[in-house]
Amino acid sequence: MFWGSFQPVRIPDKIPLMILPNATLFPETIIPLHIFESRYRRMLSDVLKSHRMFALAMRRPGASSEIPMSVACVGLIQVCVRAPDGTSNLLLLGLKRVQCTGVAQYKPYRLERVEQLESTGEEAVGLSRLRDQLVKMLRSGLGQELDQVLQSALPRMMLEAPTPSMGGEVSSMSAKNGMDSLLKLDSVSRLADFVASTLLSNPSHRQIVLESLDLKTRLENLSSFLSIEIEHKK
Repeated sequence: MFWGSFQPVRIPDKIPLMILPNATLFPETIIPLHIFESRYRRMLSDVLKSHRMFALAMRRPGASSEIPMSVACVGLIQVCVRAPDGTSNLLLLGLKRVQCTGVAQYKPYRLERVEQLESTGEEAVGLSRLRDQLVKMLRSGLGQELDQVLQSALPRMMLEAPTPSMGGEVSSMSAKNGMDSLLKLDSVSRLADFVASTLLSNPSHRQIVLESLDLKTRLENLSSFLSIEIEHKK
């Protein structure tokens, strides 16, 4: 089940799986996708007629064949626009971390058996301190760049509604509004996932954060990777 600002959604035990080289979907964030391969066109057509869900997994680095990382995220199609050439552009909303446990079928597209994963350690000692340190790092380390990223990413923060805002009010929001909105994220898990999705450019680092079910470990990993990115920008 998926909670937060949205109605509960039942995630199937078997679900279509898209495998991409460098893409990472996190719960309660949105990723844009361009669908052009024939197998994924078929997948998209089928899921739009049913539960509108599929899982997105990163391809295992260095693998000679298309092997997914074991932890993925199930997403719900929020918007889908089909082009005259048969390709589609869509916005996929992350719902839940899942463990990929085995292939149920390969054709016409991969259907994966999955088990839902839960975050742990919500009451761990030191969690608030780590959150505050992360926020401080965001403010002091990224400066104006953070302001720009937050304003452009506000439609993906999903603070109030399941459908992302596309209105002009986003472009007119100040940087302070963006930071204030970030701080309104009502859990450490949501904050960490949004920051990882938005600010980590290294796919392997994003995957490690996705696989970090313990919240303290997730924050520690995220802060470590974010400090590397900040250092590289100097």
